[in-house]
Amino acid sequence: MENEIVSKLKNIIIFNDFKDDEEKLLKFSLIMKKEKFVAKDYIIKEGNVGDKLYILNKGSVKILRHTLNNEEYTVAIYNDKENIFFGEVGLVDNERRSASVIAETECEVFSVGRKDFLTLCEEDTLMGYKVILQIAKRISSTLRKMNRDVIILFEALVNEVNGEL
Repeated sequence: MENEIVSKLKNIIIFNDFKDDEEKLLKFSLIMKKEKFVAKDYIIKEGNVGDKLYILNKGSVKILRHTLNNEEYTVAIYNDKENIFFGEVGLVDNERRSASVIAETECEVFSVGRKDFLTLCEEDTLMGYKVILQIAKRISSTLRKMNRDVIILFEALVNEVNGEL
């Protein structure tokens, strides 16, 4: 199973610093677990506390969120060809999940929990630092996009209010 995980890790952006370092990727693969989900299973449920990072190996998933009125909407749909990962914030904090991830089809994921990840970080601080840096870059990018979205929504609201006056 390790070789299968190593092959997948080479294509995951948070492991870019190690894509040519089989030894580091193998080291990380040893703390990962293979999990399977059937269609419609929740891999992550919005509002639940979670501590795992997931890498989609097979299948497709749907990312869902809820409005303040508790109306569900689809954020995105991804398949295994897109080399996606999700739940990465769970490795660095112990807060509630901000979205749900549901298996659209039968899915296989590789997962790692915070405890195992932090143990690895203590054993190999450079590797831990580089993975956390990549996670921070992803969070930063997401935050920038959300800030742009807030500005767009604010401008639309101002235009709507001004149009009604």
